[in-house]
Parts: sequence; structure tokens; C-alpha cells
Amino acid sequence: MNRDDDDNIRDEDQDDATSTLNGDEGQQADEESNIRIFLRVKPSKKPSGFFSWDDDANMMKYDIPKDIAAGLINNSRTSYKFRFDSVIGMEAKQEEVFDRVGRPCVESALNGFNSTVFAYGQTGSGKTFTITGGAERYEDRGLIPRALSLIFERMRNTSQAQIIAQISYLEIYNNQGYDLLDPNHESTKSLDDLPRVAMLEDEDGNCHLRNLSMHPVTTEEDALNLLFLGDTNRAVSETAMNLASSRSHCIFTVSLETRRVGSEVVLRSKLHLVDLAGSERAHKTGAKGQLLREAAYINTSLHYLEMVIVALHEKNTKGRTHIPYRNSMMTSVLRDSLGGNCKTVMVATVSPEKDQTDESVSTCRFAQRVARVKNDARLNEEVDPSVIIRQLKARVASLEEELAILKGDVNEGAELKDYEMDKLRQKCLNFVNDSEPSAHLAMGEFTYTKMKACFDILKSMANAAGEAAAGGPNSGVKLISAGTGGNNQELEQRVHELEQLVQQRDNEIAIMVNMIRKEHGATIPAELLTRGFVGYTSNQDEHESKPQKKQNAPKKQPGDYTSTLVVDSAVLEDPAKAFEAFKAQYPKNDAIRDNKIALKRKYDAAKTLASDVNDARNQIKALTLKIEKLRKQQAIADEGLLGVDDGSPGSDAAASAARAELEAAEQKLKADIDTHKIAYKKGFNELSELKKEIQHIQKMLEMGRIKLQKDFDLWYQRQGKGALLTETLLAQAKPEGNQFTGSRSQKSDLSKPTKSLSPERPESASRKPPAWNAEVKDPKRFSSSQSLRSSVARQSTA
Repeated sequence: MNRDDDDNIRDEDQDDATSTLNGDEGQQADEESNIRIFLRVKPSKKPSGFFSWDDDANMMKYDIPKDIAAGLINNSRTSYKFRFDSVIGMEAKQEEVFDRVGRPCVESALNGFNSTVFAYGQTGSGKTFTITGGAERYEDRGLIPRALSLIFERMRNTSQAQIIAQISYLEIYNNQGYDLLDPNHESTKSLDDLPRVAMLEDEDGNCHLRNLSMHPVTTEEDALNLLFLGDTNRAVSETAMNLASSRSHCIFTVSLETRRVGSEVVLRSKLHLVDLAGSERAHKTGAKGQLLREAAYINTSLHYLEMVIVALHEKNTKGRTHIPYRNSMMTSVLRDSLGGNCKTVMVATVSPEKDQTDESVSTCRFAQRVARVKNDARLNEEVDPSVIIRQLKARVASLEEELAILKGDVNEGAELKDYEMDKLRQKCLNFVNDSEPSAHLAMGEFTYTKMKACFDILKSMANAAGEAAAGGPNSGVKLISAGTGGNNQELEQRVHELEQLVQQRDNEIAIMVNMIRKEHGATIPAELLTRGFVGYTSNQDEHESKPQKKQNAPKKQPGDYTSTLVVDSAVLEDPAKAFEAFKAQYPKNDAIRDNKIALKRKYDAAKTLASDVNDARNQIKALTLKIEKLRKQQAIADEGLLGVDDGSPGSDAAASAARAELEAAEQKLKADIDTHKIAYKKGFNELSELKKEIQHIQKMLEMGRIKLQKDFDLWYQRQGKGALLTETLLAQAKPEGNQFTGSRSQKSDLSKPTKSLSPERPESASRKPPAWNAEVKDPKRFSSSQSLRSSVARQSTA
């Protein structure tokens, strides 16, 4: 935490004091229950050179010259050493960060343990980029998108368990909770009109959040759409340290429920991914007014977080009993993550610039305090009462039947009707297909007539399975007879392969249909587009290196980069030419162009893969038909030989040779099928990955297009031309299509945002990054602004 009075907080015990004298700022405990801490250094073009790290020892060192150290008296400490679980350098990619930090937490959550990852650091040090990711490149995805991808990959590949996922997105702004996924965000004009999330605590000490919605998700695309929607509604504004600074704490939660097939045990866990707002020093940021008020709330809440960390350490060392969780809403929500039933990981982010050295040291010192906190992570197992009740009812029915037989109270029973026989046949089929050893055949009221009917049904099923095994793999019966030997295993394997093939074909059809729809401009629901494509406002600017401002430098105003645009006055008279001139100098136009090129490459690769997959599928189908034909020829040959068998040695030799030849041909065809199956599965998996990349790039393109048109709209109005020729431009504009995003007429909801995507927040809190800032006070100008926005949208996607 960046605190001017950091030394006033005394949580150091004797060991810490000793390590401080030795130049080592605390040691991380070896116990697995301690919170793990990671350090990530933000990339920079101008690092200070005051720091170095040792990858083998996971240690960060600071050596600060005397003239840089703080304090009027020049005897300040200049050497610091900090140990971490891992130090992530400036060259590390997002994939490496996820593998080292996020993947173990996601695996723990899938295995039934609560897990938390939270990013902490000063403003502009890369917290949002680490947690959510960048908005320009697919490779810049953060921990949340990659965690969602891993969760749904596990859901697809797990057949022995059913996993149910629900998502919530909480924002804590000025110590008040708001639901970022609340649909009222789109229609509410003021933040005060939104329902606030309230903390409630039951008699057992468990916290419950009222007015926080939980959204069930079944696909990765649905989950990402919710993430993009929540990021759109976040409080973001520009400060002297960051062009798009998060002004609130955000907690993205994935609730998981895992039920294994046939088991009464349910695993329930939560995965919290927390993006804390960055701490600030007002005399460095020059914050005033609403920005200063927000900074005060942010620093206060982070101070309460440190108080909780200090109290938890004193609880372990000095026997302290009270932990001040209730001081702030953030610490109350994260109660389990801090000293509770959770596996917690902290990512400390630091800036390597010279002006931020004090803040970086303060962040590392806070991380050392966090590392002393011990959590008690437990497996969250629960017994499903409905399963227990169902098992007990079946057991009672079985015992009643057994008791009736022992007492001799079994009735002969009347002749069964057709619908009763159908019910018995279905019960017998369920009994045979049930893999549980304790499965019970429930016949209802036990009678000799039902018992005899069940034996007849089971006998007919066994005979049908034997005939199917002898005749070829054309039967779908799951029953396995004990006397059929190897043929039975071959039948079961063949049925399983056919089931997999059908499932793969269904998946392939779904992927290809979605791709064809997107490529040819098929209609997509407007609500999905609005929530999925418009919503991604993750902060790439936190990750990019920017020269740091001096303390007394004037604060940069939103949109100031437009003042450097040099456009001839004659060009301004024509909105179309003005837009082309603006787009040529637009800072993020290169990213939009690169994404279009990348998307085209992905489409070409997807078409090639789809063609290869279809060829492999057709080859498998043709080879299967050849095998069936060979088997028919063999059966006909066997029948012909039986009819004319004279018992001579020559006849037997000819039959054996013919049979061997057919078997060899069949084995060769099977080997070819296996080869094509491998190619099919490989191509199908690659096609699935390409689909995810294409969807992500499409969302980034849509977001970049909207940012471009809104920035141009704001800039054009500042030139005093927005209300002059907008109607003329609208009258001249013609609908145009786009090979990447579909028909413009089908996505008019995105090109004409007639209402705000998020509620207005006080002053700077209501402002999104400069690319989203298009607030207009004059009603006439607002009307023309919408028209201009509509027209520019058609040109920007051309």
C-alpha cells in the first residue's frame, strides 16, 4: 500500500525486526496454508535500475541511492530484499502468468476448494491487465478469460461428473456495492437509482449478499459475454497516472457445483478473481474534486485491508481474537479469502520507473505481511439430501418385498396388461444399464406374475445381445452376456466408437453453422450482441509503458490527444473526409487494422481445417462401408462353403485361405480408419480453438469500432461541426456489409446506441476511458450525434 505514514503501522514482531536489520524484509512461511504471494514487474522502456531480482531465489532487491531516498535527513534506509513465491519479470507473457498463478487456483476450485486471486499495487502498475487482460490482442487475455476457458474445457472433457457454473460480478465503489450484471445499468441514468448490494450475516457468521445476481452459464461464450458486460459498467476515469484508471474494487466470482455420477456427495466451491483499485498519493496524482474523493475511499479501504492483515498475523503470534472485517465492505466480502476457508494467491504489481520506487517498495512490504496470513482451506463436500432420500426409499421397498416373500404374503397376481409390460420392460432396461453395484430392480408391488415377466424380459434381452454380437456391430443394446467372450468386447467397443463419432459430428456441425452465420451475416440476437460485443473495456493501458509525469505536471484532460490532430478546415466541412483524416491519426487504428488481418487469417485457417475434418470424416464413412461389405462377403462365402462342403482337405484349405484374405483386408481397413480418426480428432480440436480465437477477435473489433466512432463524435463536436452537416452525412450514407462482423443493417443496435450502456456516475466516476466519453448536454447536438455515430459506423467497418 502506498502510505505516507507506513512506519506508523507496527505489525513487525521480533523476527521481522531482526530481518529488517539484516536487510531482509520478512521471510515467507513454508506452510502450505499460508497465502502465496507473486510479484509482477510492469514492462517499461525507462526502468530505474534501482532494482534486480533473482529467479532462482525468488527474491526482489532494491538499492536506492542516497539522493533518491525519502526524508530530509539523509540517513534513510536504501537497501531492501523481499522474498516471493515467484517473481514474474517484465518479459513474461500472459500465458505464463496464468500457468504460474491462475491455473493452480482454478484446479483447486474444480476439486472442491475455495480459491481467490487478488491483484494489489499502485494505480497504473498493471493490475487490471493481469486480472482481465488487454482489449487489443487475443494473446493479452488475462486471468479471468483464461480461467473460464479452463473451467469449460474441464466441463466438456469430464463425463463422470456434472459441473454447474454460476457467475456474479460485484463492484465496490466508494464503499458501496453494486451489481455490474444488473440489467438496470442500461436504463438507469444515475448511480444512486441502482439497488445497492447489501451484506447480511447469519447466526453462523456466514455472509450473504443481497441484490447480487447469479447467472448460470453453460458455455464459455456466455461467460465471456457476462465478463464484457460487467467491464463495460465499471467505474473508470482518467488520472495523471493512468488514462483508464479503475475507480472501484471488482470481484468476479465463479460458483461451481460438481456432482459425480451415482454419488450422493456434492462439491461446492467458489473462485474469486479480484481487481483492487490502485492506491494513490494525492500530491503525485494532483487529484481534485471527485477524483480526490474517490482516491480517499480507495486508500481508506486499502488501509482497512492492511488492518485485517495485521490483525490476522497477531492472531497467530499474539493470540488476538478480534479481526476488523466489518470496517469495510471489501474486507467483509473477502472474509473467507483472508484467514478463512480458502486457498488465496496475491499478485503484487509494481512499476519499475524511478518516480514510483517508493510505492513499489511499499507494495513489496505489504506483500510480506500478507504472506504471514494462514488460511484453513477445506474440501467443501456436502451430501445431497435428495439422493439420500431416493436411496433410502429404494432400500425400504426392497426390504418390504423381501419381508413379504419370507412371510409368504406374495400374491399370484393378475395377468399383466400391455402398458404394465412396457413399464416392466423399461425398468429392466434401466436396471441392466445401471453401472452401480447396489442397483435394485424395483417392480412395485411384488407378485409372481411380475417376477416371471421380468425373467422373460431379461432372457429376451440376453438373447438379443447374443444374436447382435454374432451378427455384427449393428445393435445398440448395452447388455453384455457372460458367455460371448471376445466378440462381446468388440461389440461394446464398436458401439462406444459410434457414439463418440455421432457426438463429434454434432459438435462439428454446431461449430460450422456458427462460423457460416457469422461469415455471411446471419441474424444474431440483439441482446447477445449488446452484452457480448459492446462490453469489453479492459485496461490495456495499464500494461503499456507510458512516461511517468512529474509531481507538478498539469493533469492531462480526457481526449487531449485529439488536440494534436492537424486537419484542414476545408476537410472539416465534409464529415466523411473529416472521419478519414481522424481515423488516419487515431492512436488505436493500427490495432483495429491488425485485428482485421488476424481475423482474416483465422477464417482462412478455419476453412482449411474444416475441409480437412470433412475429408477425414468422409474417409471414415467410406472405409466403414467397405468393412461392412467385406463382412457380408465373408458371411455369404461361409454359407456357400457350408452348402457344398465335401469334407476334402482342398476345400478346407481354400475356405481358410479365403477367410484369411478377407480378415487381412479388414484389418488394413481398420488401420486406415484409426489413422483418419486421429486426423479427425486433431483437426476438430484445432477447429474448436480457432472458434474461440475468432469470437474473441470479433469482440475486440466491435469494441474498437465503437471506441473509434465515439472518439470521432466527441472530437467532431469540439470542432463545432457536429450539428452542422450530420444530417447531410446521414442522407448520403448507404448501408454497407462487412465480411468480418456481418451486415450493418443487422447490427444497427450497436451502431446507434440510443441509450447509455451504464449509469452515469458523479463527475469523473461516470466517465469511461476517453474512447467511450461521448456525453452531450445539448438535445439538438445529441440528436445529430446519434446520426453521425450511425454514419461513421458504416465507414469504420468498411
